[in-house]
Amino acid sequence: MNNDFPNFKKDVDKIEVPEEKLNTAIKSAIKRGKKKKWSFGKKVTYLSGAAVIVFCLLIGSAFVSPAMAKVMSNVPLVSEILQSIAQTEDREEKLNHFFGKAHETLTNNYQGVVDVAMSMFFSSEPPNITVFVRDKTSKQELEDEIVQVIKDLAHSYNIGEVEINVDVQDKEFAHRKNGEKERTNHQLFQITQEVLQQEGYRFTTLGIDARTPHIIKVEIVGSEQHYNKVKDDIEKLVHNAIYSQEQLKYEVEVTRQTEAEIKEQKWQPILSSVREETHKRYNKVTGFAFSFHPKPLQIILKTSLSEGGQSKRTAEQIANYARQVVEIKRDKLSIEKIPYKIIIRDKEQEAIYEILYK
Repeated sequence: MNNDFPNFKKDVDKIEVPEEKLNTAIKSAIKRGKKKKWSFGKKVTYLSGAAVIVFCLLIGSAFVSPAMAKVMSNVPLVSEILQSIAQTEDREEKLNHFFGKAHETLTNNYQGVVDVAMSMFFSSEPPNITVFVRDKTSKQELEDEIVQVIKDLAHSYNIGEVEINVDVQDKEFAHRKNGEKERTNHQLFQITQEVLQQEGYRFTTLGIDARTPHIIKVEIVGSEQHYNKVKDDIEKLVHNAIYSQEQLKYEVEVTRQTEAEIKEQKWQPILSSVREETHKRYNKVTGFAFSFHPKPLQIILKTSLSEGGQSKRTAEQIANYARQVVEIKRDKLSIEKIPYKIIIRDKEQEAIYEILYK
């Protein structure tokens, strides 16, 4: 990982333990272990004396080896962070399933419901569900029932508290949601996706820029050599498929992710963990931002801290914790290490602490 997380095996192998004494201790401990058992209700747990004696040897060595002492002091924090990350990922998965079910249930079963949206910044906080209904009459008739449906779903997915709003759609939303343009774009994307999949072309995004509504933009996966080889073929293929099915003359623009963009994309899970875990650990973390340009990567944590000595000490603690999350997650995903700077801002958006890691 890095120098703050030395290799366990290397340090353990350096520990000198008298072999004869160790064998005698283990044999004696095994005999004692067979005689002992602890009862907790209906469960019976047997404890190996050998395991106890080896663990004690490890702890005792920490007082002799400074390197081992450093390893042992980091273990609880590493374990805690890994456990917290796993819990966060589990909650995010539950939230996704919960929202998918809420959207499906409400839009399919209630004619007055036109759309459902969910928003949140930190997954550890209650999500906000907004249900858009057709008109004021639908709101009056359905609001109480909609709220109860969402609460029941949240309970079934073990989500906890949920903030719920029922709003009447505005005219702009209705036009955008039900307009001919929206349906046309959906058809275009569907045709493009089917053609690319049939021909075996991998892509990352499909889109239409509002500034150039007559151009479908396709971002593909692959090397620059692959891109140069297939770019023209894909543009003609999609263009012809759209025209043959819909009689629409849309241009197609094929792009690819650069190496820098691919590297940035790989870092997204790490950045997501930093955002979530620092907020869970320190409720004074209120916002998050990052920037890959200019280099190095800047990880910015916004806080509710004020000026002052204590705030700077807290900011340093937050930065150190963020760094631990970065290194643990990066190591777990086997992502290439790059220089990055952690910046802590106070409630006035002023930087009160920053540190560069290379």
